[in-house]
Amino acid sequence: MNNNLEQFERRLRLLFEENLIRLIPGMHAPRKLFDDLLAAMHENAIPVSEDKIFAPDEYKIHVPEEDLDNWITHQDILNEMADFLHQTGLSEGFNFSYPPTIIVLPQERSQSKDFYLESSISPANQVLPDTAAIPNNERPNIQDEIPGRAFLIVGGNENFLLEKSVIDIGRHSENDLILNEPHVSRHHAQLRAINKRYVIFDVGSTGGLFINGKKISQATLQPGDVIRIGMVNLIFVQDITSENPTTAITIEED
Repeated sequence: MNNNLEQFERRLRLLFEENLIRLIPGMHAPRKLFDDLLAAMHENAIPVSEDKIFAPDEYKIHVPEEDLDNWITHQDILNEMADFLHQTGLSEGFNFSYPPTIIVLPQERSQSKDFYLESSISPANQVLPDTAAIPNNERPNIQDEIPGRAFLIVGGNENFLLEKSVIDIGRHSENDLILNEPHVSRHHAQLRAINKRYVIFDVGSTGGLFINGKKISQATLQPGDVIRIGMVNLIFVQDITSENPTTAITIEED
């Protein structure tokens, strides 16, 4: 690692440590998290040939259930850490199946640590589908690919259970999730289950698709992500059981 990268790493360590202490007061060892992520990248890398080594691209932080909401609220910091892991790994010669992601999950109740970390490598050479909507007659319904206990909080007060491999979102009545709001396109977005993660795609909307305020064409959803479609906010939730999820709702214009 050259001097510039070492200086950059030191600055990021300080930045992340300060932010994690400020934003996640329930965690007592922010530096340990940073070090554990770097260690997981190095220790769990797998050589696939003499000149190619794949590092983990999926990092799961298991935290006490009472701290989960606080962690999810600040997913943006973890996304920055994932970007830094990616850049650090590339600079050290690692390959990645996908850009690294960090998600937060609840611990089993028997766990007593502040957090523990798991990492894994996604299957290599798998390309995400393009942003054209998948027609009804070509849709898989592979239950093993569907993330467990995932749902959307729609408009801040209603839950939409995600239980299909492909979910259409838009203003037209044929959509799975109907958002009857004038800024929403008839066919606005599509959710697809890929490697037990939900990936959202803009399928040619007029107003665009936004994740946490940033316009995107496609993105792998992380717990706590805020999706804006038209003037409607959707919050993606995973691994938190909803007491009364619904399978179809319509949001009417005020």
